[in-house]
This record gives sequence, structure tokens and C-alpha cells, in this order.
Amino acid sequence: MASLSKDKKRNGYRIQFYATPSKRKRVIWLGSKLFKKCKRPDFEAGKILEHVEHLIGLKEHGGQVGSDTARWLTKISRELRAKLVKAELLEPEPEDRGPVTLQPFLAEYVAHRRDVKPATQLCYRRTATCLVEFFGPDRRLDSITSGDAEQWRVWLATEGNQRENDRGELADNTVRRRTGRVRQFFAYAIKKGIISENPFDGLAASVHGNTKRQQFVTRHEIDLALHAATCSELRAVIALSRFAGLRVPSEVVRLTWQDVDLEAGRLTIHAPKTEHHEDGGVRFCPIFPELRPFLQELHDRANPGIDCPMSDPVFMRWRSSNQNLRTAFLKLLKRAGVKPWPKLFHNMRASRQTELLAEFPAKDVCDWLGNSQPVAMKHYAMATADSFQRAVGNPDCCSTGCSISENQDVSSKNNPNRKPLKNVGSDSSSDPQNPEKLAEAGLEPARSIRNSGF
Repeated sequence: MASLSKDKKRNGYRIQFYATPSKRKRVIWLGSKLFKKCKRPDFEAGKILEHVEHLIGLKEHGGQVGSDTARWLTKISRELRAKLVKAELLEPEPEDRGPVTLQPFLAEYVAHRRDVKPATQLCYRRTATCLVEFFGPDRRLDSITSGDAEQWRVWLATEGNQRENDRGELADNTVRRRTGRVRQFFAYAIKKGIISENPFDGLAASVHGNTKRQQFVTRHEIDLALHAATCSELRAVIALSRFAGLRVPSEVVRLTWQDVDLEAGRLTIHAPKTEHHEDGGVRFCPIFPELRPFLQELHDRANPGIDCPMSDPVFMRWRSSNQNLRTAFLKLLKRAGVKPWPKLFHNMRASRQTELLAEFPAKDVCDWLGNSQPVAMKHYAMATADSFQRAVGNPDCCSTGCSISENQDVSSKNNPNRKPLKNVGSDSSSDPQNPEKLAEAGLEPARSIRNSGF
């Protein structure tokens, strides 16, 4: 029925037989690891052969597993059991498809997701920690019900904040994201055959815009911060975030001097967040007049192409996304006497997108900032008091002919009748009513981006 042979080269044994009814040849390899504690590996391999032949007979003729083989099956290693399942001599059980308790299963899932970025793996681990903390490491996956899942979500929203001691609750979008990841974990368990249904299905997981944490960052606030900054690189980071809408730190730290074309007035931006898209995460953005002085200052200091290679990073101080730009910026705002706003860099990017959407076509703005129009409307664009005043024909707002970028504020947080803030240190070259000055400042190349093949 089955044959046993020793392979001296590989230091192990090979059991071969023909499975019925397909008559397909099956091979079970017994490596040296199975016989580490055995004084007589030949004898042990022969005993395994006897049990395998018994299982083959059951497969062909039916019947129940004998008592000796049944006891043997309870003592064999997980590795050998997996080989017997693969040879179709045993019916697979949930344990054969992977860990059935929470902590080992989550560890296996995170380890096998080598296709995602390290930051995504970190998010997986944080979510896994929340699950293990609530359910315990030894909780079986198939024992978690939909009611348990709902209790976990309530606990996560009210007590799941482990990073900020002053408040226990998590933001609603954070709860939704982690719920989505947990649904992903348990969907994988279904594919592995460990469970039959996902207890976390039906829980809200889609992220929505959080207007409570939206805040328009005014030019006055940015001017105060820029004037207080003593580091030219930090000034340029702030300018890139507020005046070009770059993501900080991921897009900023990837900038090289090859990407900064001051003559053409163009930035080439490499976005790790969207590099899986068809365009590879590469986009082009104008060097706006407000941004140019800060990049020019760094360019004059570095003298790229002469004193340093064009492939050098623009920011030598922050060469890695692990550098904590947020801490440096918070210290700067404190020194400048400016109260920090929520989502420090995101709201600067959103403020710039709000300004640009009021002056340029939405398609162009979204191409420059690297997001889609639905995402821009949902997570970036903000209603402003300035727009409200211009809509009702307020002469104090409209008679000045200023752009939306010169006096902006969030309408939901300010009195609509409040006089707009005057921009400190505004440059006449940024006046949208004077296109000649815009052209001189190099906002766009001589040809349009679309026609120049960008």
C-alpha cells in the first residue's frame, strides 16, 4: 500500500503511496526534525508508516480510526499533522488552517502582510493590541459573537485611547478605521476556514469628514510662525505645507534638488501614499509666489549642481520620515505665541486647497495636491466667512478686491459679520487681479502643464 525509503542526502525518510480514487502519487516527507529526540529514527519512521497505511485503508474502504492510531494522532506534531492533511489522509480542522486563538492569529496575519508599508503594519499592530487587550490573548476566534464585537467597539470609542492620558475616548474616525481593520482580520480568518462568518460585519467602518477638527490656518498665523523660525529648513517645510499643500513628512523628505525647478516654476512631488496608483505617485505642482522665497533661500545655500549633487535631498536636517517635525513645529508655534490648531499639518494642506479651489479649476487643484475631487470635498475644502461675506455683497470684503487667500477663516467658528483678518506681509505679486504680476513671479511655466506633457 505504501513504501518507505531513506534519503541519505537530505537526511530523512520518504513515504510514497497512490491515493484513491484519483490514483495520484502522494509523497510524505519525514525530515530529520521529526526524529530529533528519537534514538532509533528507523524504527520511528516504520511506526509512522504503519499508521499511514491504516489511514490509507480507511480512505479506501471506510470505517473508524483504530485506537492505536487515534492515540498516535493526538501526540504527533503540528507539522506532521499538516503533512497528513495535505496528503488527504485527514480531514482538516480549524487548527490545521492556522491559529484559532486571538493573539497567535493576529501575529501570523501581521507577519504575512509583507506587501504593505511599515506604517500600515504599525497600524495593524495597534489595532491588534486593542483586540487582545479587550478579549484576551487566548480567546478563540470562533467564540467572538456580533454582540462581543459591538461591546468591543463601544469600549474602543470610550476607553481605547492609550496615547493621550487626558482623554480616554478616541476620535470617531479612528474608531472607524480600526473597526475596518478588524473586519479585514476576520475576513482573512474566513478565507483560512477558521471561522464561518465575520462578527464585525455591520459595524460602521467608512471614514467621514470631521468638521469638528477642521480649522482654517490663516496667513497671519503662518506669518507669525515664519518670522519666529530661525531654521531656514523648518521655514521651507512650513511653506511647502501651507503654500503648496505637500504632505508632511512623507512628501517633504523625498524632495531632491532634481525635483525643484525654480526656472520653470515647477515642483515634482513623489507621494508614498499614492505610489501604488497608475501614475506611481508622481505629480507636478506650481511653485507659487508665496513659496518661492523659501525654496530660493535653500537653493542659494546648497548651490545644487555645483557644491552638491542634484540628487541630494532638499532637507538635510530631516532626511527621514521618522524625524519628528511635529514637535519642532509645536515648539515654534509656542515661541511665536500662536495657539496650535488640530491636525497640525493636515489643516495647513486643507487650508491651501480651500484657497486654490476658490481661484483655479478643481481638476487642476486636485492634480497639484494629489487627491481626487470627492476626497477634496469631503476631507479638505472648508466653508469660509470670507466667501459668505462676498456672497451677501459686503463692501468691506468685496471692495478691496483681495483674493480668498488673503483673508480666510472658518465660517462655522466665526461671526459672519466679523471683519476679515488682514494679511500680514502679503505680496502684491500674489494678487489674482493682476495676472501680469503672476506671470512675472513664475506661478506657471510659459506653456500650460497639460500641453507641456506633464
